[in-house]
Amino acid sequence: MRLRPSHLAGIAGVLACALLFAACENPKVAKLKADKSELEARLRHYSALTLASDSAGIAAMFAPNGEMVNPKRPSVRGRAAIEAYLAGFAGFHVNSNLDELEGTAIEGDSAEQVGTYRQSVRTPDGQVFETKGRFEIAWVRDASGEWLISQAATFPSN
Repeated sequence: MRLRPSHLAGIAGVLACALLFAACENPKVAKLKADKSELEARLRHYSALTLASDSAGIAAMFAPNGEMVNPKRPSVRGRAAIEAYLAGFAGFHVNSNLDELEGTAIEGDSAEQVGTYRQSVRTPDGQVFETKGRFEIAWVRDASGEWLISQAATFPSN
């Protein structure tokens, strides 16, 4: 069968519509994807700060009334308290830190990430220990649009 110019024009029109439709994305879906990508980047940044033992940097990622929770210790609330708490581990060295994200749920200006963590830490006296467990991080978007941690909870399994 031989294609006539009118057929070619019709095929070209269908292809153009398909390309246009593929380029159009629901703005809500696009926003959700952008937020998810940004939150994943924030988690990677948190992980890097943990590896660097950067107490001030970690504390700055929290909302002003943010909280660190661990069932084996009293919770710590507020940036200054979080920074002071983490500074208490200044003699420790994080040899490795791996946060594996299992999922991110976003609803408006709130989000939650869940996953697992694994760390190797050297104590001030040179002993090395491994710790692992689950994490849950609740995020809130502040007025400037930045995602901040409202609560970071860890649940050690060892």
